[in-house]
Amino acid sequence: MAKRVTINDVAQAAGVSRQTVTRAINDMGEISEQTKQRVLEACQRLGYRPSRFARNLVVRKKTRAMGYLVASFRNPYFTEIAGDLLSTAAERGWHVVMASTETEDEASALDMLSGQVDLFIGHFGQDDGDLVKAGRGLPLVMLERTGCLPGMHSVEVDMREGVREAIEALRGAGARRIGMIDSAYSLRNSPTYVPSPRCGYFAEFAGPESAKRIAFDEESMAGGGQAFAELVRAHPDMDAVLVFNDLMAIGAVQASHALGIDVPGQVRICGIDGLTLGEAVHPTLTTVSIDRHALVTNALDIADALAAADFAELPPMRRTVRPRMLWRESA
Repeated sequence: MAKRVTINDVAQAAGVSRQTVTRAINDMGEISEQTKQRVLEACQRLGYRPSRFARNLVVRKKTRAMGYLVASFRNPYFTEIAGDLLSTAAERGWHVVMASTETEDEASALDMLSGQVDLFIGHFGQDDGDLVKAGRGLPLVMLERTGCLPGMHSVEVDMREGVREAIEALRGAGARRIGMIDSAYSLRNSPTYVPSPRCGYFAEFAGPESAKRIAFDEESMAGGGQAFAELVRAHPDMDAVLVFNDLMAIGAVQASHALGIDVPGQVRICGIDGLTLGEAVHPTLTTVSIDRHALVTNALDIADALAAADFAELPPMRRTVRPRMLWRESA
């Protein structure tokens, strides 16, 4: 199947920037007639046709657009971030085009959006080199991850500090035998379970005995409930559990009712994310809350800086957001 020609292909063939291609094909001026002709000839030679979306952006004078890759609309954590991003981006004059990696692989989603946007924001899963290739050299603002190649910028979450604070807080509340429910995400790409970084931080701060009190399952309420039941069967003396994310933690709270376990009297449960949904479960969910507003604001600050530089390659910009304990009833 022939690969779709993008604006980046035209820019490379004509030896100009993406912005110059946009000005040439929309007769916007600010470029020489010779340059305009060279761009138009490249368009004709490559068979490039601007998308309807791109033309609408010109008509509406929306010259800044970002592609946002959502890992999963089924996880309310990503849905809440998307909502914050859309509202904040609109205030700053950005148009946002979204794609979900649930429906197509990440490389295809990046390729599909590359001719419509100026940069990408998202929770990316590919290796750095594959990301740069799939994104056709557009700047990447990576959420909760750091890249090491040119054009990669990041807003990290200091999850190590968040887990440390959670373990200390649970101990301060009287917990002595703390377990963890981890994500089984690694099993999607490997036959062997690999502990998540969050689980690694848990082992670091909870002590060597904690390695015996780890269960893992899929990132869902059902998965969290199944892992919780497994943990309490294997370790009936466990008095607290840290859960990979709030979605799984809510499942653990629901499972505690079915098992007749008093939360927080018998077992304290603490999630990670800070979902609003945690207020809808009984008892309400204590969590290591990630400041989504700060995450989005920092990402858009980087995007604004890139736009001010006409999306030229800049030294990596890195910001860090620190999570905090959000005490509710489950711990």
